[in-house]
Amino acid sequence: MDYRILGPLEVLDGERRLTLGGTRQRAVLALLLLHGNEALPSEVIVDELWGESPPQTAVKVLQNCVSALRKELPGGPETLRTAGGGYALRVEPGELDRDRFERGLADGRAALAAGDAGEAAEQLRTALVLWRGTPLSDFVYERFAQDEIARLEEVHIAGVEDRIEADLALGGHAELAPELESLVARHPVRERLRGQLMLALYRSGRQAEALAAYREARRTLLDELGIEPGRALQELERAILAQEPGLDATPSQPAVGAVPGRRAASPVVGRDEELALLEAGLADALAGRGRLFVVAGAAGTGKTRLGDEIASRAKAAGARILWGRGWHGGGAPPFWPWIQALRDAGRDFPSPAGDDDGARFRAFEAVTELLREEAARQPLLLVFDDLQAADADSLLLIEFLASELPEMAVLMLALGREETPRLDELGRLATRTLHLGS
Repeated sequence: MDYRILGPLEVLDGERRLTLGGTRQRAVLALLLLHGNEALPSEVIVDELWGESPPQTAVKVLQNCVSALRKELPGGPETLRTAGGGYALRVEPGELDRDRFERGLADGRAALAAGDAGEAAEQLRTALVLWRGTPLSDFVYERFAQDEIARLEEVHIAGVEDRIEADLALGGHAELAPELESLVARHPVRERLRGQLMLALYRSGRQAEALAAYREARRTLLDELGIEPGRALQELERAILAQEPGLDATPSQPAVGAVPGRRAASPVVGRDEELALLEAGLADALAGRGRLFVVAGAAGTGKTRLGDEIASRAKAAGARILWGRGWHGGGAPPFWPWIQALRDAGRDFPSPAGDDDGARFRAFEAVTELLREEAARQPLLLVFDDLQAADADSLLLIEFLASELPEMAVLMLALGREETPRLDELGRLATRTLHLGS
């Protein structure tokens, strides 16, 4: 089982996404997940879900919710069992994404404390990719969820800070500065982020901006909290003024993610929902459950930029990036996007040995098996850009592969304008079609 609360509540049994019913039934499951393997008395559940004035039918509604959940959950009453005067949900180790997330962060922090920045960055990125947005976002106004939502959001931003510390230790200061500026804007009183921004700017040869970042931090803390910056931030400012040699970056190993692929130059702005959906698909692909996402929009709406950002995150999580694109200039050979993508994998495209449908089908099967072999060695992000300029057979091959993705560690992105041929057919095979506005 795969229980997910780091975003909207989702439950998967292998490839099957469980139907969880209405809001109240989903809330019962979410509450039991927060107390996995713990017997919750019915009166506690009623109090958590309905508060001080539950309806007279609350216990009956709870019983009906449990009965419906048992019909959907594998194992039925053995998974969701009656315990005394209440209920307990059996959750095996690793089945809840929250537990995998916190364990991964702990492993990353342990590696960081041991001085292994490369291992720390890898562990932390793998954990952070599980984050799909506000935890339990279906229940942000429910009393039972609010404390856990607040706790997990604090755990998440602390994990991001740890990952940034690892990246700084690996010499990634130049590319971290834009990300840190965005994070500081969202979390203006977190002094650790302020210090990391100052250090990234200083190591990038931007001493004046690093000192300006300190002044801005001090002004914000005084205005919002009425306090001076802490000792660590004050000492960092003094060290920057003195240009102390200890501030210089001395990476002992290359930055994590130095595998073939693309690296986004700066954070994507205004696409949080789309990024959350694609990150969830990436997490699925890394776990061996491949996904296809279609991204459609007019020229200039940010399709390629969105693909770049997901490629950056996929590469950091250990995936290999294969990228192909249609060619508007004319004269490209058949299957040109596929030829480019497979070239990134060091493989040749197995062109059809003939013009008939049978030859094409055999070529499609050969490509699928080739990618299955590559994905077994290392998860893949397969991006096809400018599909409005691709040949028809390239689009058909995307459709062919899409039916095989659920058993492969491959996330496939199909990027094109709204007039892309066969866009509707691709959409029917996709986990989601994202239509980007201006």
